[in-house]
Amino acid sequence: MNWQISKIEVSSFKAFKHIYLDLGESSLLTLDGPNGYGKTSIFDAIELLLTGQISRIQNLFNTLLTSKKKNYADNLFWNSRSGNNDLCIKIEFENDDRKLVLARYCPAAIFNKPANNRADNYKNFKLYELPEFESSDFTKSNQRDNTFLDDVFGKNFRENFSYLNYLEQGQNRLLHTRVDERKDKLGNLFNISEIEAEIEKCNTLHSKLTKYINSTERTEKSVALKEEIAILRDALQAETGEVEYKKLTTSDIQPGWDREILFSTYSAEDHNAYHKSVRKITDLLPLKATIKTRVHNQTIEDNIKRNEESLRCLAQFGKDLGKLDELEKIKKNIDELKHSAAIIKRGASKITKKEAESLPNWADGRLEWFKSQVTSRDNARNNISANANVAVELMDLKNKLLEKHKTSFPDDKFCPVCGAEWEDHKSMMSAIEAKTKQISKSLDQDGNSLAILISAMDSELNSINTQIQENLNLLTPRFEPSLHTALTKIKPRLPAITQLSEKLQSTNIQLTDSFTEDNGLVNERLEKLKEILRSKKQVESDAMALPEDWRETTNNAFKDLQDFYIISAEDLNAKIQYISIKANEAQNTRLQTCISELKSIEKETQAAQNARNKIKKLRDTLKETEHSYTDQTISAVELIFHIYSGRLIQNYQRGLGLFIESREGTQLRFLTAEKSEHDAVMSMSSGQVSALSLAFFLSLNKVYAQVPLILIDDPSQSLDEINVASLTDLLRCELKHCQLIVSSHEDDISTYMRYRFDRAGLKTSSLNMQILAKEAL
Repeated sequence: MNWQISKIEVSSFKAFKHIYLDLGESSLLTLDGPNGYGKTSIFDAIELLLTGQISRIQNLFNTLLTSKKKNYADNLFWNSRSGNNDLCIKIEFENDDRKLVLARYCPAAIFNKPANNRADNYKNFKLYELPEFESSDFTKSNQRDNTFLDDVFGKNFRENFSYLNYLEQGQNRLLHTRVDERKDKLGNLFNISEIEAEIEKCNTLHSKLTKYINSTERTEKSVALKEEIAILRDALQAETGEVEYKKLTTSDIQPGWDREILFSTYSAEDHNAYHKSVRKITDLLPLKATIKTRVHNQTIEDNIKRNEESLRCLAQFGKDLGKLDELEKIKKNIDELKHSAAIIKRGASKITKKEAESLPNWADGRLEWFKSQVTSRDNARNNISANANVAVELMDLKNKLLEKHKTSFPDDKFCPVCGAEWEDHKSMMSAIEAKTKQISKSLDQDGNSLAILISAMDSELNSINTQIQENLNLLTPRFEPSLHTALTKIKPRLPAITQLSEKLQSTNIQLTDSFTEDNGLVNERLEKLKEILRSKKQVESDAMALPEDWRETTNNAFKDLQDFYIISAEDLNAKIQYISIKANEAQNTRLQTCISELKSIEKETQAAQNARNKIKKLRDTLKETEHSYTDQTISAVELIFHIYSGRLIQNYQRGLGLFIESREGTQLRFLTAEKSEHDAVMSMSSGQVSALSLAFFLSLNKVYAQVPLILIDDPSQSLDEINVASLTDLLRCELKHCQLIVSSHEDDISTYMRYRFDRAGLKTSSLNMQILAKEAL
């Protein structure tokens, strides 16, 4: 934001009745004249307009005057000699082709009320945005909040104005602040104000909670309650004794009688119920052996009932239970062999190469030969007539039929084709052979070749089929279809049944029977198996001694019966005594009241401690974040400050240039090259301190200023000629992009600064405040 001041008009402000300043486009404007002619008042007017207050006067008021006095007869800022005219400060800003006119305005009538004349009261100086510099339209529509300035000139512009844009007369107040407080003064510059506000909130809450926790009244009340509770309990324990709480039950839902807090208020019904529950368990202690036997026997019966179907399967399948995998493997082989036999049965005239490849038992090289014959067969068929093809197929079918007939009926004298009766089988076969030769003669040479080829292929297939049949004859007797079907039916349950079988075998119960489909035999085996299992029961010598609800009693108190077995009579007697003590305590109203009040105090204290711990953790995190960010922010200006301080303090006896130490963001200290433990300000002359102040101010402006405006009120008061020359060169070289407004009571210094700026090609102008002030009085 390249806003620069082009015009200033001040009316009825401090020493001025009316004054108008035209700054033009000057890079450097010097306000010249002796002390007391309004140079500082011009800076005050600019600061009041841009920030809403005058920090120099605000600090002086807080230091010198009492806050108790509310009314003042005169106003420090209004020129009462102006003829009762309104106070107005008007400034025109330019940014390239844009113009902005801002004004601070306060009617003269406001100052007639003494309560409005406190020097720290700025609320009546309203901010306005005017359409043009000559306007006096101070209406509600043109009025703006102070936040408008931050919107125009950047965030925190008003708070940072005295550190980035305006250096007051003398030197920077920041230098005379404690090193551990300087950082706090720059809080808005470092953008840590919000974090510091949150840290302060945390500190306030932490202090309040600590005060609440350590409250003398609460502590004394807690001690008094504890003493009274001890006295009341001693009186009760004198009658019932003292028993510490011990948890006996292990069930998921803890029974009421075993809780540490038994009575919120005394109840005779609950008291009796607690005693009854404990007595039931006490009565079961002598019967632990019987309970173990009963549980053992019941477990056997439960297992028989739960595994009824699995036991039936074991009775049915017996030792054949694990044969499913073997049977499925045999069945798979049989199915594959039958599939191959079906392919062969189709004959050499129809078989394909792919089908041939699926057949087993090929001799070396015979599969390749057969596939070549298939190719030859197909080619031959394409070359002969349809009738020849039919004749060849008929001969092939005839051969297959005769082969099958010979195998099935070796002495049959009836023709398998037409059914005619012959004298004997030999005569029938001779006739068929004669007919075959007759058909063969009817074929041409290609047809005969095809018939011979198919006959050779059939011969090869018959050889393979012989091996297939032999394998089938071996496998078929080993396959048990009924067993396979039954095992397949129970396949999903086989793992559980097998596990049960292994468990029985581990207890020396062997399954030696084979598979059967006879339900009567299965039932007989099942009952026998159950009898074997029941034979492992133990004898209950005093079974009738167990109460009917013994199972409910143990289940309500114990997750596992093993927990019941380790309970002793001493534990239960102590529990009865503990219940009696707590009942007596509950019956004592005063004791319960004291306990309730004490628990309330302890609960509140614990809650406060938890909250304080969380707040402390949050505060520590915020502090760490603040210090880290502050350290980074200071580091950003450190190098520039070192250069600027070296240029301004050229004859400093401890070395050129100063350093900044942040101590990890906790402070802001200026150091020499010798790394003294003392702040550099303590060993400097007034001139050197002024130079240091200028160096730090200009460094901050260089790094952080968003508006290129620098106001310096009489920087030469404590500077010698070398310092002034260094300052001038620094301003015209490093900050030539800024608009500089500098006051001086020495004409030669003002002239020298403008001369150096003119030599650098920068525009300058000068205003003689002595002359202007006389005209404005």
